[in-house]
Amino acid sequence: MSKKSYKQTVMMLLFTVVFFAIALAVDTGAEKGEMLPFQNYNLSFEERTADLVSRLTLEEKVKLLDETSEAIPRLGVPRYHFGNEALHGVVRPGQFTVFPQSTALASTWNDELMYQIATAISDEARGKNNFYKGDVPDLYCGVLSFWSPDINIARDPRWGRTPEAYGEDPHLTSRIAVAFVKGLQGSDPKYIKAISTPKHFIANNEEHNRFECNAIISERAMREYYLPPFEATVKEANAQSIMAAYNATNGIPCNADKWLLTDLLRGEWGFDGYVVTDCGALSTMISGHKYAKTRSESAAFGLNAGVDLECGDQVLKDNLIEALKAGLVTEETIDRAVFRVLRARFRVGMFDPPEMVPYSKISPDVIGSKKHQELARRAAQESIVLLKNEKVADKPLLPLDVENIKSIAVVGPIANICVFGDYSGTPLNEPVTPLQGIKNKVADRIKINHAEWIPAAKDLDYFLLTAENLIPDGGAQGERGFKAEYFNNAHLKGKPVLTRIDDKINIDPLSDKPDPQIPLGSFSVRWSAKLVPAVSGEHNFALSAEGTARIYINGKLLLQTEGRKAPAIKSGQFVNFDKMHRDKRERVTATATLEAAKQYDIVAEYSYIDGNALVRLDWYYPSPEIAKTRAAEMEMIRNSDVVIAALGIGLDDEREGKDRENLDLPYDQMNYIKQVLAVNPKTIAVLINGSPLSVNWIDENVPAVVEAWYPGEQGGNGIADVLFGDYNPGGRLPMTFYKSVVDLPPFDDYEVSKGRTYMYFTKQPLYPFGYGLSYTTFQYSNLAIDKKKAKESDTITISVDVKNTGSRDGDEVVQLYVRDVESSVKQPLKQLKGFKRVHIKKGETKTVEIPLAVKDLNFWDVDANRFVVESGEFEIQIGASSSDIRLSDSVLVEKKI
Repeated sequence: MSKKSYKQTVMMLLFTVVFFAIALAVDTGAEKGEMLPFQNYNLSFEERTADLVSRLTLEEKVKLLDETSEAIPRLGVPRYHFGNEALHGVVRPGQFTVFPQSTALASTWNDELMYQIATAISDEARGKNNFYKGDVPDLYCGVLSFWSPDINIARDPRWGRTPEAYGEDPHLTSRIAVAFVKGLQGSDPKYIKAISTPKHFIANNEEHNRFECNAIISERAMREYYLPPFEATVKEANAQSIMAAYNATNGIPCNADKWLLTDLLRGEWGFDGYVVTDCGALSTMISGHKYAKTRSESAAFGLNAGVDLECGDQVLKDNLIEALKAGLVTEETIDRAVFRVLRARFRVGMFDPPEMVPYSKISPDVIGSKKHQELARRAAQESIVLLKNEKVADKPLLPLDVENIKSIAVVGPIANICVFGDYSGTPLNEPVTPLQGIKNKVADRIKINHAEWIPAAKDLDYFLLTAENLIPDGGAQGERGFKAEYFNNAHLKGKPVLTRIDDKINIDPLSDKPDPQIPLGSFSVRWSAKLVPAVSGEHNFALSAEGTARIYINGKLLLQTEGRKAPAIKSGQFVNFDKMHRDKRERVTATATLEAAKQYDIVAEYSYIDGNALVRLDWYYPSPEIAKTRAAEMEMIRNSDVVIAALGIGLDDEREGKDRENLDLPYDQMNYIKQVLAVNPKTIAVLINGSPLSVNWIDENVPAVVEAWYPGEQGGNGIADVLFGDYNPGGRLPMTFYKSVVDLPPFDDYEVSKGRTYMYFTKQPLYPFGYGLSYTTFQYSNLAIDKKKAKESDTITISVDVKNTGSRDGDEVVQLYVRDVESSVKQPLKQLKGFKRVHIKKGETKTVEIPLAVKDLNFWDVDANRFVVESGEFEIQIGASSSDIRLSDSVLVEKKI
């Protein structure tokens, strides 16, 4: 038996002895009012948890292994819901601070800032928890466990969840992820502030087939590329939970992979938290992977592999007892999972008086506080990447000089909306659009011209009715979209279980499911808003649904599905039911005569009982009016001194459940920017998106290009700060921007060494990894390495002098790359091993030091089945991006003796 196996066996025996000793030794007379050991605050969490588990019946135990754990009143165990989201702010319930999306946060290359943001998020989570005083009136209320961060590496920009991730590099992802987990979980030596759940373990990188995907990955690629961020969050940040992925790797579903969830995670890394499935993953072992034949078998596969908690379909809750009776799982294994899940609840202080838990003093007033607003604005500023800034009339177009500008046109599809990205909460404070941010900055000195966006893709019959032309009922000023009220019944009865802002009406069974707390067996939803058309005329609407759906405008029925005959329409009503028809896809259409800028009450109701939940509302402007309106807009643009065009994509293009087919901007936006540039060459393109775009024509022709990502609730202010020079941009790309999707290997090829990322990509990218411009310039000199010869146990320090040689203060991100000069195996062209973001005043020189552990120069030796560091020469490269290496030297790693 190996030392590792022996240690695991001893630990399991000790747990069993302690567990049963407490169970036998303790007087269980709770009726006598005596303090039971699990209520004794002087005992360790492990002792208290073991005691509590010993008092549970088998039926009670399995109920605790579901994301919504039922209360056990006889022991004072409250109901608890384990799952919420906090990628860039708490998602629900209620309103919180919405920070920039994850890709944007990675673009700051600032792990210290990430720690501050995660601390603010956990402050707001605790503030909400303290507001409820431990009560859980509805799902998510006061939740202190979060399914965040998403640290799957974005190996391919087509992946729909790229915006949730931290980019394509394992080192950058690890540093940002560790900071997030530490900030979320807090620094108290005893209590956890909020449980962080890094996800999805492992290699969750495709959405179109995620329920049956089988990622074929060599162990070397797994060890060197996909696993390091998870290992770092476990070993360095003590992550309290891990979420297993939907997909399989090398033929085994991740939720059934004992090597992954037990041998590696717990045995090698020392993880002592709980493992939760992705939602419904145990069911997909049957339906998608065909790995299990029954729900009992799937439950046993998961629990035996190392799963402790289930999100989704209650496979554990409903089938574990049957699996136990069939001999597929032991009660000891069930006890082990219950112990891990309950111990996490002890660790957040759920069973202790508030005065013992330091985080119980955090006030709900911290939510959306001025401090957090300012932090959100700083995050937006630091995340913005300046991609291009050419001279126009002998001067760089940016930053804009307010003294020499009389008018600005702010246009484009995202000029007057806030796009937050997936897993975003509802902001407590008024979110700031790019248009509003620019108005806040200069409206008192410069005339701001604006035209509402009108899509003009004539090759499309319809497009989704989306947020720009919608003012939600009861929404904050500047907020756009529908007020959405979700009910846990099919009749819109009672109190909504969820109220939020939806940017569209589009529910489908695969890519856009309702919120997890909505029961898929039976639910209903009401959407309501003010519809504000940009063009007058006959507007075409199309409603597709499975289930009963109705659309009302100004209280009058416009559309309904399921073949129900519409009520008689009185003469004079604007609805033209003669044009309404039905097709085989349960799709009905109608026209309505609407006036530009006038507000119309639009209400949509949808009821669903079984089958596939599906409802979608499309809209098409009156085509004869588009040309006239666009011509007037172009004249306004021509007569403006400068044009700011906000372009990009959103949840219709990239999200959970939806991959991208290409990397281009939508066709109508490309046509639009060409029209804009033709009438006014002083045009700035502001890109708002969550993953790389192949904007080749824009890069070649538009003089200034700014990557703003999904910039959060303060995004408009952050964009304005950069455009007008109140903030000097210092963001850097966390991913390669490719010129075309044809430059990418096949989507399902997980071997990064076959031409993926800056580490192995040999063609010319559009913008390289680590790239970003500034309004100032930096000069590198005096590269120094404190040890030119080093052993594997050494840590060397690389230092470099960086001088701000321009006319403005600014941030520089100093990047350290390493290249193995002569290796016995294929190695990256270069690999990021360190970075530091520093603020340098104009004319100032700073010495930047970056440590490098020699052991991190390793690779996974397939034959030795371990990481090794080869002796020989390693090139040390210091630069401003992966393609802009300023200085280099070498280190000789000496052979082991």
